[in-house]
Amino acid sequence: MGLFKQMKDLRNVAAQAPDMVAQAQQTAAAAQAYAAQAQAAYGMNGYSAANAFGAPVATGIAADDPRLAPIAGVDLVTYARISKAASQEGLNADGVAARAQSFGVSADAWQEAVTGWPARMRGDTQLAVHFGNVFGQV
Repeated sequence: MGLFKQMKDLRNVAAQAPDMVAQAQQTAAAAQAYAAQAQAAYGMNGYSAANAFGAPVATGIAADDPRLAPIAGVDLVTYARISKAASQEGLNADGVAARAQSFGVSADAWQEAVTGWPARMRGDTQLAVHFGNVFGQV
């Protein structure tokens, strides 16, 4: 019986994967747009010349910042890696679930992370920019 429940859970996650990937891509795009707006607004006053060429923008988020606490055991770097792989490789729902599992992330944990990370970033531009930096570097 446990196997059938696991299969059902995996099927549910797989069905939601395209929306999860789209949401991750939107978050990354928003972070990149914010960085571009900041560059345009402040020019080189506060940003190095490297930032004009897509280099990461300093966010001031320390490694021990509580906003970086893992969600369901999935840290921001792992979330970014799985999301980026899904978008670059054009993974379908099954592929995203398999990619998450290849990182040791269960279907339930991935579901929580894919819901929790965008919710945490929503309204927190600093965290969204930080995610954009991580997404660009993984």
